[in-house]
Amino acid sequence: MSSSVVSSSLKSASLNIVTQVMFRLVTFSMNAFVLRHISRDVLGLVNVRLNLLDDTIMFLSKEGFRLACLGHKGKEGWPKVINLMWLTVPVSVFWSSIFYWVWTCLLPSPSSHLLEQYQQAVLIVALSGVGQMLAEPPWVAGQVLMFVRLRVVMDTVWVLTRVVVLCLAVTYTPDKVVLVWAWGHALAGLLYVLGYYLAFYFIIKVNKKHSDCNHFPFTSVVQLLPSWPSQFTVDSDQWTVATSFLGQGVMKQLLTEGERYVMTVFSLLTLSEQGIFDVVSNLGSLAARFIFRPVEESAYFFFSQLWERSVPVSQQDKENSAKVQLGLFRLLRLMLLLGLTVVLLGYSYSHLLLHLYGGLTLTDGVGPQLLRSQCLLILFLSVNGITECFARAAMSDGEINSYTRTMSVMSVVYLALAFVLTKLLGPVGFVLANCCNMVIRIGFSVKVIKSTFSSLASSPLSGLAPDNDILFLLLTGGVTCQLSEIYLYQWSVLAHLVIGVVVGVMVVVAVVVKEDFILAFIVEKFKAVMGYHSVGEDDNDEGKVFPENIAAEDNLEKKKAE
Repeated sequence: MSSSVVSSSLKSASLNIVTQVMFRLVTFSMNAFVLRHISRDVLGLVNVRLNLLDDTIMFLSKEGFRLACLGHKGKEGWPKVINLMWLTVPVSVFWSSIFYWVWTCLLPSPSSHLLEQYQQAVLIVALSGVGQMLAEPPWVAGQVLMFVRLRVVMDTVWVLTRVVVLCLAVTYTPDKVVLVWAWGHALAGLLYVLGYYLAFYFIIKVNKKHSDCNHFPFTSVVQLLPSWPSQFTVDSDQWTVATSFLGQGVMKQLLTEGERYVMTVFSLLTLSEQGIFDVVSNLGSLAARFIFRPVEESAYFFFSQLWERSVPVSQQDKENSAKVQLGLFRLLRLMLLLGLTVVLLGYSYSHLLLHLYGGLTLTDGVGPQLLRSQCLLILFLSVNGITECFARAAMSDGEINSYTRTMSVMSVVYLALAFVLTKLLGPVGFVLANCCNMVIRIGFSVKVIKSTFSSLASSPLSGLAPDNDILFLLLTGGVTCQLSEIYLYQWSVLAHLVIGVVVGVMVVVAVVVKEDFILAFIVEKFKAVMGYHSVGEDDNDEGKVFPENIAAEDNLEKKKAE
């Protein structure tokens, strides 16, 4: 069972990454079209105000129930699980009613020509939030039964429907974009719900035709509906878990979307600035979504399987300890260099990138300064992700609880700092506040790493200190690109772009040659693709970013054997 869970998790992660990349590219192209045909105020309403309403209703209505039910195992007890998930419907009615009133009566109203559309759109989004809860029972069943492709397909339908409708709205009904987008949002929700029930209808139908599939827990789609009131029961333990997550869910939502709530509730930014901030933030977070997150997930799995929590380094398994130290060193070095390269190129090419992506809508105003500050944030994110992965894998239970409390306090401080800096610096203040937050978190994790390896002569933290020649190359490249932006960009965009490409290639080649483990990794993957395999290659750690990539899986098998 454990091997199938691990396999399904890895498969799900891989499919999600590939799907995200594919459809982010599609939506990236469509959004580039939308940005050239939409006003900034409308952009702020749709991307921030209305999406925040939907996210808030969705999270508070279903998150606790999902976490309670995803732990369900086995063929028995499904009626109680389904009944519990159907409770998301009345909960969503409560939250939708509350937030409809908040969004229409308490939050600042948009300009008069958008007010009527906005009020109707809020009602549609709130009602759609209730409708989407109908998909929760089959969603949970699909997750527990490991229907990976089903979730990927339905998430794709959800995203594409909304983006396509928005493209059609800005093209054919430019005066009613907000209202049409809201109806497109409702349509996406309807297709999402129908898609799940149709999928289970066909899955059940196919399973009935195969006698060897009698282990499937459902024989009819009707079993995904709630029990009659006289027979309606839920599992008491799952109910306790679901209700206990409610308070945590409220805090998590506040911390996750804190900056949006702050800018919306306190009107720190105009709708126009909110729209630009959202687009630039999403653009700047592409690296975090597609590169940092998969690396961090793999790194945490690697560290958690090879490192014994709360055990001193001297008492760790020597082989595993050596692999963890080498892996942590290489990951810190790799992510730091990646972050520095983003800062190097991003600072001088932010204006060009925004111009190509959204035209004057993004470049006329604070857009370029926002993206430059986002590049600085990416540098801190690249380091924080890896340091936190090891810290979480190495801390004791008591340290984890203390860390959680500390993070809660830090998050409140972050929101307060964001409020002050935004008042002083405008939208850039949000990003700088986040940079300060990352620096504090990095400092906490570095303290844990330093304490863990204090008895050793050398520490993996030396990965955060690249060689001077690489730093000099990065500094020289950054100055060259900045001079190009000042003196060549206005004269020739192509010349400025060519210089950036040349500098970028030089930096990448220098880093790959200097850091031999990166070169060995590339060579190994090339040989694997081409079908080459050398004798004794399996025992060589030089070609692996994680020393012994499958060591974690081997460790799992050893634990099972024991």
